[in-house]
Amino acid sequence: MPGLPDLEVFKTNIYNRLTSKLLIGVNVFNRNKALTPEPFLNGELSGRNLLCIERVGKELFFDFGDQKIIAAHLMLSGQISIVPEQQAGEVKYKIFTMRFENETMIFSDKGRLCTVRYMPRVTRAPDALAEKFTLDYFVKKARGKHMTNIKAFLTDQSVVKGIGNAYADEILWAARISPYSLVDRVPEDRVIILYGAIGTVLNDAIASIKRISPDIISGEERSFLKVHNKDLTHTETGYPIRVERILSRITYFTDEQILY
Repeated sequence: MPGLPDLEVFKTNIYNRLTSKLLIGVNVFNRNKALTPEPFLNGELSGRNLLCIERVGKELFFDFGDQKIIAAHLMLSGQISIVPEQQAGEVKYKIFTMRFENETMIFSDKGRLCTVRYMPRVTRAPDALAEKFTLDYFVKKARGKHMTNIKAFLTDQSVVKGIGNAYADEILWAARISPYSLVDRVPEDRVIILYGAIGTVLNDAIASIKRISPDIISGEERSFLKVHNKDLTHTETGYPIRVERILSRITYFTDEQILY
């Protein structure tokens, strides 16, 4: 599953490829409950230019103006591809396509979980890199969670959008907080450090992905991760990396992380 940093790079690369092209039409291949196909089929978006792409959490929002927005969530195994129009039929497991001049952007998913929404409602929880995700907000949310696991707290999309399993491990390692900790037992000075680690880890990851895979529009790039990395046995600080299942999630951590 692509993480927030991957999607941040996707949006720039996709926009750069499609911004100058006119949208010819759309096709719906999987009418799941999250999809509203009727406006697409009625040609409501045809003839428009892609004005911008925004990312909120793990969704990409494609804005065609006049509040005509398509939101896509790739879920566990969704893929994005942009191919010449004549090759679009070769892509398997299509969920939805946007046909531009000479090129087609395809959302596909073998697991059929990828969702596409038209004119979606935006939920209240802030994105992990948004301005409204403030320290004050984060501390208040943390203090209000009693007997809640710290990793479950970080990955709770009703608290903050965009932090997934792997990056929660990276953030907790950067803050040196054990993933077994309970939120309300973490001292406030460590909560402040944890908040700072969120922005640092995610922004550093975006920079690393741009450096390693500058043209990426699908998949995930994680070769640079410092602890949630199956190719590593020790961290850069020399500690062995432990891999255990915590609340049904595979978790990477070390003994240098303090349990609260």
